[in-house]
Amino acid sequence: MSVAARNGCRGCVLSDGRFVVLGGMDANREPLSSCEALVVGHNDHWEVLPLTHEARRHFICAAVAECILVAGGYGRTSNGEVLLRSAEVFDEVLGRWFLVAASTSV
Repeated sequence: MSVAARNGCRGCVLSDGRFVVLGGMDANREPLSSCEALVVGHNDHWEVLPLTHEARRHFICAAVAECILVAGGYGRTSNGEVLLRSAEVFDEVLGRWFLVAASTSV
């Protein structure tokens, strides 16, 4: 991966066959909002995708109908670690993330 070493990340396969790695946490145990796709072919490489709205780790994700849906997991605020109740959708065609539900801590 080109952006960061990750723990607690998630992955899925896009409609065009690229494998995407999403979020997780870095070596400092900070949640990540970065995403990258493995492009396999003549010139194998990692391609950086737009950042998610929420940095998150240990969440659920699924690729459906040219979109990636991510939901839940753990994030961090100035008060410490929080459980997230937010969801986001990445539209492959538009190449951007949309926030589906506002994040709140439990």
